[in-house]
Amino acid sequence: MEPSSHALRRARGAYERAHVLAALRGVALAGALAVLAVGLHRTTSTTWLVAALLAATLGALGWRGGASRRGALAGVVAGLPVFIAPTIVFSLIHGGAQCPNCELGPTLPCLIACFGTSSLAGIVVGGYVAMRDASPRRFALGAIAGAALTGLLGCATTGLGGATGIVLGLVAGGLTGWVVAGRTAHAQ
Repeated sequence: MEPSSHALRRARGAYERAHVLAALRGVALAGALAVLAVGLHRTTSTTWLVAALLAATLGALGWRGGASRRGALAGVVAGLPVFIAPTIVFSLIHGGAQCPNCELGPTLPCLIACFGTSSLAGIVVGGYVAMRDASPRRFALGAIAGAALTGLLGCATTGLGGATGIVLGLVAGGLTGWVVAGRTAHAQ
């Protein structure tokens, strides 16, 4: 056995271990969000389906690495407002009560809070962060996946409105960032 092949095998093993650990961190983050969802919201079978999809997505994008991993983490951060906002709004309006089951119909203030906070967070991620990444498309796709699934984990109906807000915010922010970056490059 040549020393170079041994070093190559060790380097390859370290590389693979790092990717597997990144994937496991993504799955652990999804698990923590699922536990938080149980405490904040009434859960349904849809909650567990979305939690499994979030774990699979964060695991796969974590293993993939690069812009996809960075985008997925930014997406989870962007999805936190829609995950938490309905509980805060409902508690303020109804004196500390837990959000109602979304199958019964979310309240209008919860929907507005989810959509508004998600759109603002999506614009920040899409227009500010994604444009500064080396691979903005992969970053944006990872961010959309992470944000939409984190938002959906909050509550099925309210989460869908919030997830739509995040996607629209990412698209609007991304387009704005691309237009501004193109105009700046053209002006120079």
